[in-house]
Amino acid sequence: MDIQVLIHDKAKDVINDRGNLLTISLLSIDNCCVPIGEVNVQYEKPENLQMYYTVQTDNIFIYLDKRLDIKNQSIEIKPTGIGPFRTVRVEGISYF
Repeated sequence: MDIQVLIHDKAKDVINDRGNLLTISLLSIDNCCVPIGEVNVQYEKPENLQMYYTVQTDNIFIYLDKRLDIKNQSIEIKPTGIGPFRTVRVEGISYF
């Protein structure tokens, strides 16, 4: 699968500070009425690599859950937070 990944420079800094690995996966929460789908971001390699697409860019390895519905085959990774609370957020994923 050919997925275009755009990473903002400050987001690259966050990922590089945490080991150059980023796993973006689907987190499903089943509650009583409506199931909730969220994006889970972790700075480690996933356990089951067969369930993920691997994208390497600028010395960063990104693992994308195959269950994600990626809009227009493109995602954008942006920085968020300040100081020790810096992390990244992912745009371009459809939740429905």
